[in-house]
Amino acid sequence: MVDHIVIEPLSILWWKGLLSSFFSVVLLLFLLRKQSLKIKEIFQKALAFAFILVYLITLITTLRNGTWNIQDHLPLHLCRISFIICFITLLSKTQWMYEWCLFLAIPAGFHSLLTPELTNGTSNWFFFDYYFVHAGMLLAPLYLTLIMEMRPRKRAWLHTFYRLQIPVVFIFPLNFIINSNYMYLKAKPIVENPLLIGQWPYYILVLELVTLLHIYIIHLVILKR
Repeated sequence: MVDHIVIEPLSILWWKGLLSSFFSVVLLLFLLRKQSLKIKEIFQKALAFAFILVYLITLITTLRNGTWNIQDHLPLHLCRISFIICFITLLSKTQWMYEWCLFLAIPAGFHSLLTPELTNGTSNWFFFDYYFVHAGMLLAPLYLTLIMEMRPRKRAWLHTFYRLQIPVVFIFPLNFIINSNYMYLKAKPIVENPLLIGQWPYYILVLELVTLLHIYIIHLVILKR
């Protein structure tokens, strides 16, 4: 397994990554909100292809430099799963995928930007990849909601939480079979996060409850729009 590297909270690098990510998301949403439908649709497709391109470049880079391994680089972390669902949603606008992006990609991306843990290395490309991926997980559902005016279904928040359990059920035993830690179901991430309460396996139950709370808060915010 590759070494995981934490960016120290409140360090200069941490501030640069966090502020540039949030500024980029807000700026793009602001610039695109009054554009024509044609421009919005072109941007939507361009964003999807940018997601795919970045994903493929990162995959090829890890394969070429010999760091790719089955324990770290399968797209089985919640963020990678959500990132893939985001670019599929940008192309297809599939309703349940949009709801996954809205209720799961936003909190996953937000917390990853607050507590960055690099899993591929520290080259300039991998820094860019980390912040592009997690800022993109905020941008895609916000764009579809605020600019393209998509909306979740009435009980989508609860159904999305149920859908999350499907990869959990498969990934949990897989971690023990291949000695991996996807979705951090075998061990805590090394970042300092106040939501990581207790030891294994109790922190998983806490994270489930915290995830459900995040999903419900987003649901309440959307209801008020």
